Amino acid sequence: MKKTLQSIAFRLTMPIPIFIVLCLGIAWVVIPRVLESNTVSVATVSATNVANQIKVIRGYYTRNIIKDVKGSADLSPGINHADDPGVIPLPATFVHDVSALLAAQGTSLSLYSPFPFPGRADREMDGFMQEAWAYLNENPEGTYKRQEVENGETFLRVAVADQMVSEGCVSCHNTRADTPKSDWQLGDVRGVLEVRENIQAPLTTIHELTRNILIGVAIAGLSLMLIVLFTTRTITRPIGEICKSMGSVADGDLDNEVPTANRGDELGQIGTALVELQGVLKQARNAEDDRAEHQQQQSKVVEKLTGGLVHLASGDFSNPLTEPFPKEYEQLRSDFNRTLETLSDTILEVISSAGSIKAGANEISQSSDDLSRRTEGQAATLEQTAAALDEMTASVKSASEGAQRIETIMGEAKTEAVESDQVVQHAVSAMTEIESSARHISQIIGVIDDISFQTNLLALNAGVEAARAGEAGRGFAVVASEVRALAQRSSDAAMEIKTLISESSKQVDQGVELVGKAGGALNNIVTRVDHIAQLVSEMAVGSTEQSTGLGEINIGMTQLDEVTQQNAAMVEQATAASHLLSSDASKLSEMVSQFNITGHGRGGNASNTIAPRAHGMDREDAPAGPRRAVAANAGSNSKAVWENF
Repeated sequence: MKKTLQSIAFRLTMPIPIFIVLCLGIAWVVIPRVLESNTVSVATVSATNVANQIKVIRGYYTRNIIKDVKGSADLSPGINHADDPGVIPLPATFVHDVSALLAAQGTSLSLYSPFPFPGRADREMDGFMQEAWAYLNENPEGTYKRQEVENGETFLRVAVADQMVSEGCVSCHNTRADTPKSDWQLGDVRGVLEVRENIQAPLTTIHELTRNILIGVAIAGLSLMLIVLFTTRTITRPIGEICKSMGSVADGDLDNEVPTANRGDELGQIGTALVELQGVLKQARNAEDDRAEHQQQQSKVVEKLTGGLVHLASGDFSNPLTEPFPKEYEQLRSDFNRTLETLSDTILEVISSAGSIKAGANEISQSSDDLSRRTEGQAATLEQTAAALDEMTASVKSASEGAQRIETIMGEAKTEAVESDQVVQHAVSAMTEIESSARHISQIIGVIDDISFQTNLLALNAGVEAARAGEAGRGFAVVASEVRALAQRSSDAAMEIKTLISESSKQVDQGVELVGKAGGALNNIVTRVDHIAQLVSEMAVGSTEQSTGLGEINIGMTQLDEVTQQNAAMVEQATAASHLLSSDASKLSEMVSQFNITGHGRGGNASNTIAPRAHGMDREDAPAGPRRAVAANAGSNSKAVWENF
C-alpha cells in the first residue's frame, strides 16, 4: 500500500478526483446561493417597480381625477362606490381595487397603515407589516423586504412607504371628519404599500440548474480522470521497464537489454543513458580486475619490503633483498638494497666517530667549566661598578634638579621684581597726577579768595549805604555785616586750604623723588637677579648634561652587566650542554655497538673508539694556561679583567 501511495501514477491521478470533489462542493454551495441572490434581487427590483408604479398611478388619479370630481356636483369620491354610480373610489380605495385585479395575475398588492382610516380600522398587522412600518418611518425612501415560506412555496414581500405627495392629499386628509389625525404634512408616511410575489418557480429552476451543472462537472471530471489514467499508464509502464533494467544493472547484470532505448521521447533518452552507463560500468569492472591483480603484486612487494624493514629496525643490516620483484617494482628493491648499503657505511662511520665525539665533548666540558668561573667573577665586578655608577648618577641628578629649582625660584623673583618696578612706575604716575590736581585746586582756591575779597568790599559798601539810609537801612546793615563776616571766614578758610595744599605738594614732590629712587633700586635688583638667573641656568644646564651623560654611562653599564649576566647564563647552559653531549656520546657508542653490519659483526672495530680518545688526551690540558692567568690576575683592575675575558 505504501509503495502504491508513493508511485508516480498515484501522484499524477490522485489530484484529479480531489479537484473534482472540491469543484462539486464549491458548486453545490456557491451556485444556488448566487442564483437565489440574483433571483431575489430581480424580484425585489420588480416588486419595487410595481409599487412605485402604483404610487405614480395613485398620484395621477389624485391630481387629475379626484381634483375634478371635487368640483363636480354629480360625482363625489367615497369608499362605497361599487353600487353607487355617483361615487368614485377614493385614492386608497382605488389602490385596493387595483390590488384585487393584480392578485388574479399572481401579484399580491396591499396597502395598510396602523392609523384607523375608515373601513380599515379593524385590520390587524402581522410581524412583517409592523417591522416594515417601523423601518419605513425611519427611512421613507428605503425598501424593506423578506422571504417567507408558506405551504411549501417561497414568497418575497417588498414594502415601500406611502407618503403624502401633494397638497390636495394633505388638505383632504386634514379636512375630513373621519380622518385619524388632522395635522398631516407633505412627506408624512401614512401607510405601507406592499408587493408580495411568489418566487418558488424561479427557485425550483435554480435547483434544477444547479443539479445539472453538478452532473456536468462530475461527468467532465470522470472523463478527465480517465484521460489522465490512460496518459499516466503510457508513461509509468516504460518507467517500470527502466526501473527493472536499472535493478539488473545494480545486481551486476550489465548485458541486460534496455527496451526503452529506441524511443524518441524523454524516456528514450533515459534508456540511452542507461545503456551508456552499462558500458561505463563494464569498463570500470575490467579496470577493477586489473587493479586487483596489481594490488596482489603490490601486496607481495610490501610483504618482502616489510621483512627487510623488520631486520633493519632490529639493527641487522646484513639481509639485503635478493629475490627479484616484478618489473615495475624492481627499481624499489634496488633502491632498498642501495639504501641498506649506504646505512651500513654510515653506521660504520658513526661507530668510528663516536669515540672522537666523546673525547671532544669531555674537552669542551672542561673548557666550559673554566669559562663559567671567569664569567661569574667578571659579572660580579661589573655589578659592583654599575651600583657605584648608579649612586653617582643619582647624586648628579639630584644636584641638577636643585639647580633647576633655584633657576625656577630666581625666575619667579625676577618676575616679582619686574612687577614691583611696574607698581612703582604706577605710583610715580599717580603722585604726578596728584601734584597736578593740587596745583589746579590752588588755582581754584585763589579764585575763591578773590571772590571773598570782592564780597567783603560789596558788604562794606552796603554797610556805608545802610548807614546813609538811617533807620530804614538798619536791617540791611545787619545783613551786610553778616555777609562781610561770611566772606572773611571764606577767605580765611581758602588761605588755610591753600597752605595745606602747598605743604601737600611739597610732600608729594618728596614722595615722587623717593618713589623714583625706589624704582631705580628695583631696576638694579632686576638686573642683578637676571645675571644670577643666567648663572644658575648655566649651572642647571651643566648639571643636566652631566646627569644625562652619567645616565647614559649608567645605562651602558647596566646593559653591559645584563649582557655579562646573560653570557654567564649562556656559559652555564653551554657547560650543561657539554656535559649532556659527553653523556650522549657515551650512549651513542653503546647504541651503535648494537648494529650488525655485513663483514664486521656487532659493535664494529674496537680501535675506532680508542684512537679518538688518545687523540683527545693531547688537548685536554690546553686550557690550563688561561686558567692560571685568570687566577694570577684576579685582584687586578677592570681593564686587565676585560683583556683576560
